[in-house]
Amino acid sequence: MPSTHSSWFAHQLQGLINRSRAMPAHRFVLFGAGFSGAHIAIDLLRQEAIDTCHGPLPPTWTVEPLLNQRHFFPLQYVQCCGLSCSSYLFGFKLSAADLIVTHGMSEPYRFMGILHRQGYRVIHLQRLDLMRHAIAVLKAQQPTSRQVDPQALLATLKQLDEQRIAEAAIVSQVPHLSLTYETDLIDPNVHSTTAQRLCRFLSLQHRPSSRPAMKLVHQRVSDLIDNYDEVCTVLKRSDYAYVLTAASAKLAI
Repeated sequence: MPSTHSSWFAHQLQGLINRSRAMPAHRFVLFGAGFSGAHIAIDLLRQEAIDTCHGPLPPTWTVEPLLNQRHFFPLQYVQCCGLSCSSYLFGFKLSAADLIVTHGMSEPYRFMGILHRQGYRVIHLQRLDLMRHAIAVLKAQQPTSRQVDPQALLATLKQLDEQRIAEAAIVSQVPHLSLTYETDLIDPNVHSTTAQRLCRFLSLQHRPSSRPAMKLVHQRVSDLIDNYDEVCTVLKRSDYAYVLTAASAKLAI
């Protein structure tokens, strides 16, 4: 006997189909851990993508995480969200943790493969600088603090490292576009090129926007946290000592 939850999803899905609303013509998955540049990629699509028949995206168009909370039927849930989308471009954020931890998938690459076969293009967001990535995650939890708990940093580094390995295994099974935070997203001077790559990958047209060149400077990690020396001491004694020698990312000013 089907569960109440299953019957609800079947009813909702059938209702959408009965209303004859087709899935958006262009669909994608923004795959990667948090703070990997998803907001920048979304802004670039909103500002520079255009469809031949429907024109530019509306200013309110955005991309949300759909599977960061538990759903008994994640594929059907994504399908429902896609069918209810009013735009020609539908995408959602997804992380390895959503699939492995939240939904308990032992073979998450199979789920990604199904999405790909259903017409979803996979955009993989990555960060090269693991140290800055971990600091960004911790600062989001305590935005007013200028200090970082070294043990919390170690735990975050380990978590991000494990996610990177899982991500690589998942996306290796499907065609995808890789965008790197440090080289493709953080530098406004390459945004037009990145937007063009996104549009080409999603079979959209690109409408370039004129941007003045911006001066870039290097910012040291020690500028981000007040207890940098304490953090260094702990990291040097750990398996993540190598992150201290990573090149600084360029920041726009």
